Amino acid sequence: MAEPPSTPPAPPELRALPRRRRVAPPAAAQLPRKIPAVLPPIEPVPRGGPLPASFYQQWAWESLNGRATHDFNLAFALRYPSALSLPALLASLRELERRHEGLRTSLVRAADEPWTVCQVIHPPGQLEVPLIDLSTLRRPLRQKELGRLAVEEAFRPIDLARPMFRVHLVRLDDADHTLLLNLGHLICDGWSVGILRSELATLYDAFAAGRSVSLPELPVQLADFAAWQHRIAGSEAVAGQLAYWRKRLAGIPRPLVLSGDWRPDRQGGTEQASCWLSPRDTARLRGLARAQESSAPMVILTAFGMLLAAYYTGETDLVIEGKVLGRMRPELTSLIGFFMSSVPHRLDLAGRPGFAEALRRTRDGVLEDYCNQDVTYPQILRELFPGHRYLSRVGLNVQASPQPTPLAIRDREEEVFSDEGRRPDVARAKYDLLLDVREDRERLQLTLLAAGSRFHHETVAEIAADLEELVLRALEDPAAPVERLLPRPRFRHAGPAAP
Repeated sequence: MAEPPSTPPAPPELRALPRRRRVAPPAAAQLPRKIPAVLPPIEPVPRGGPLPASFYQQWAWESLNGRATHDFNLAFALRYPSALSLPALLASLRELERRHEGLRTSLVRAADEPWTVCQVIHPPGQLEVPLIDLSTLRRPLRQKELGRLAVEEAFRPIDLARPMFRVHLVRLDDADHTLLLNLGHLICDGWSVGILRSELATLYDAFAAGRSVSLPELPVQLADFAAWQHRIAGSEAVAGQLAYWRKRLAGIPRPLVLSGDWRPDRQGGTEQASCWLSPRDTARLRGLARAQESSAPMVILTAFGMLLAAYYTGETDLVIEGKVLGRMRPELTSLIGFFMSSVPHRLDLAGRPGFAEALRRTRDGVLEDYCNQDVTYPQILRELFPGHRYLSRVGLNVQASPQPTPLAIRDREEEVFSDEGRRPDVARAKYDLLLDVREDRERLQLTLLAAGSRFHHETVAEIAADLEELVLRALEDPAAPVERLLPRPRFRHAGPAAP
């Protein structure tokens, strides 16, 4: 079984960069390794008293006012395609729950504390795994009922005041079981899902074979990270990073809201459109990124910014929120928890730059942004933009997770959640428009997720097609100015933003 790496993962935007670029971005040559070095290590804190929530947990809890919700559910399904050892599975799940305090953590309002939200860590051994037996149904009905149960569970609200980890086991027959897992996003991120899958497979394989398990003990837990965040908040290093963001975001336009297809008749839902770059075009894109000492996601971010500036904002100075794993500290690499945060990337498209020049500006800005990620997005909002809930309603998400090697377990995602809208979309919950970038060895997939209340499906499909065309034109002529890269005349959709 492949285990998660023992060193902190590079942010997805940085992975394809030459190492000299990772270490020494322009105008910040000493920052990427110097800033983390001056911060103290994360260390265990006593469990006898109140434990603060992390800044993101507190921000999200306050946004929800502590209410139960399905907006932040992370639901997925795992299949056991051979005879299942139920005792081994239960032992594996309970060992996971013991190892990772986040799986048994709830959030409550703090009383008489300098913070507003506390973490409550519940004792291990309380996880329940209900068994739902569908084997008595006629075989054609079993898969349909499994899908119905999975969707029902995925949309069942998670109570923030209780542990945010739910599991159901569904039996189709003696040799076919499906595990439905649902976790609150406030205690789990995408990287954590990869850790959970990997460790669950390792533990199950060992318990089923009667072998001892030798997973290393974790040096810290989610509560220790949150306490560390509060401890360093007033430090000189964080003050320096906050000063960087004050300068970086000075004079930004109003929060970026796209001019969309205002649809007052539709209050929810998601519109989605995808495109795949061919293996040849993906190789060409990666070649352009290498030539510019950049990365594939930076190329996509630049093209996305150019497209939005031309068709949907009319601005040459815009902010697009990117995601960071938030695991630059080695103590966090193998821990299940929520460490991801948003980073406001400011794109400079002034002066009609060619694509290569725009990419250079994006690269330099993104690299410096990542050097200053110990200041979280909620801190940036609170300190620099009080009263704001966001700086942009447009986001870029690069998929990243450890790569587990499945043993007895297989994903059942495509079977159970095959249709659009069959589970909550955590990534899109806070955006009007989100570009999801997924890379494999040969191809690159771009998926646009848009708020149904703001965009018709036809518009989202058009944006996806225009983005693909802009990227392909940039690959043909990286020096070309934006006018020669655009598939259509400027400002096709520009107009007053919807309320």
